[in-house]
Amino acid sequence: MPLTGLPPVARNGGNDILFLDLNPATHGQLHAFVHAITWPGYLGNHVFTKVADTFDAYLDSLFVDPDTAQDTWADVADSDTSDPWRRTVEEWLDKELPAWRGEAWATT
Repeated sequence: MPLTGLPPVARNGGNDILFLDLNPATHGQLHAFVHAITWPGYLGNHVFTKVADTFDAYLDSLFVDPDTAQDTWADVADSDTSDPWRRTVEEWLDKELPAWRGEAWATT
């Protein structure tokens, strides 16, 4: 697939790539190349697909996975309340998951 006008803007640890479309007819769209994962129940083939019509739409579609939130909190829960990283995690969770403090994992 030719990638003319599709500069990469992000890459994850699995080498999946997010591209911003700069072509005149489709300017601003975001596309992704996602590698296959050879494990039962996971993506069986490589995929190149449009993920959003605009960068703002892409950002609006992002969410915090509850398991990620729980794991991140577990990393800082025993830290001093004045620890800058703990405060950053709290601010992130307050913004993205406003009811997180009521979760069982947040109160233990």
